[in-house]
Amino acid sequence: MINFFRIKRKNLANKNKLAKYIRYAIGEIILVVIGILIALALNNWNNLRLKNKTANSLINRLVEEININKKHLDYQIEKVNTLKAETQTLLTLFGKDTAFIDVKLMDSLLYGLISTPIYISNSSTLDEALSTGQVSILSSNLLREVLYEIPQKKNQLKNYEEDMIRDNENNLIPFLYNEISLRQMDENFSDDLKKIASKSRITTDNRSVLYLRKFENLADNKFFLLETLQMGLSDLNIVFDKSLALLKNELNE
Repeated sequence: MINFFRIKRKNLANKNKLAKYIRYAIGEIILVVIGILIALALNNWNNLRLKNKTANSLINRLVEEININKKHLDYQIEKVNTLKAETQTLLTLFGKDTAFIDVKLMDSLLYGLISTPIYISNSSTLDEALSTGQVSILSSNLLREVLYEIPQKKNQLKNYEEDMIRDNENNLIPFLYNEISLRQMDENFSDDLKKIASKSRITTDNRSVLYLRKFENLADNKFFLLETLQMGLSDLNIVFDKSLALLKNELNE
């Protein structure tokens, strides 16, 4: 086609037909421009197709990862709620006649009190997407903001967990070492230690700590720490829910 225009242009030039020569020259230029525009359009379409494919792959992996983490989070929320309810029950027993408090109930509440629930998750896909800037291929600004919020909420939750671990290690556990029989408690809750637990000749009534002001303060502080932890878990759960909704939105667009 281009050769045809060149031959035609040459013939017209030889015949000194300037007007027709200019028209054919313009036609040739237009043809070349159209060819370039089509090539650019095809290239842009192909790039967009590859970008969408990459984005959809990332979205699907993020949805799968967040769903798994959310299941672990739901379990952790339930666990913290149970520990908080047990600590609240323990706080209601202070100052009461311990003779009417079941020994196994008391040991159960103490066992829960020294627990330090830790949330563990895998965020390799999200971490890689954030650190490499791959999240930029997602079209929603709000989605990108929410995804960046996830590690912030996780770090905040980790701080709450570390506060609880420090309090346990520095205050609660050292106090209980001196005031209760952990061996007796293990007899009720550890199959591996039942054999040695029953051999203890030291008689201890673990209910006696319910008359100690220091233990009441420790239990009260544990309740506060669990309440804070509960708030951190809830905040992370909200961000997970937002992320999943926005990711599914992005996938459908």
